[in-house]
Amino acid sequence: MEESLYNFYNLFVNGALLEDLYQEELLSPITWTAIGLAFVVAFAFYIWPFNKVSFSGMGSWLLMTGVSSLLLFIITLVTCYQKANQDIPRDEADPNQGTLFDQGISVFLSYAFEMALLTALIFFIISMVMKNFSKNAKHRPMLWPSK
Repeated sequence: MEESLYNFYNLFVNGALLEDLYQEELLSPITWTAIGLAFVVAFAFYIWPFNKVSFSGMGSWLLMTGVSSLLLFIITLVTCYQKANQDIPRDEADPNQGTLFDQGISVFLSYAFEMALLTALIFFIISMVMKNFSKNAKHRPMLWPSK
């Protein structure tokens, strides 16, 4: 699974950071975190505890999308910083190669932003499935296909 995720993330993630994430086997955990977080937030919006008439508007749905994206943005950024602070050598036999996760803040921020966008997409897909189970938010994010 790690290799198929590598091929997917290779489309939009910095190559050096992707190699480091692959070597530390972090692609699967971060992806499963994105899926799980989007599912939990969608469950909270469509089933319980936020399934209320007053919280069923499009603005509330966008707020929940933003919450799931922001949470994964923070989780991804913290994970990259923690790994960068560990000073993990790239190759123990050759100390001149440097350490893993040495790309810097801009690469970490762009990766966290890309993961936040991916979480928003996952939240949208889960929303299309879960809206049929909701009493108050059947028409969020859009009327189709429950019309």
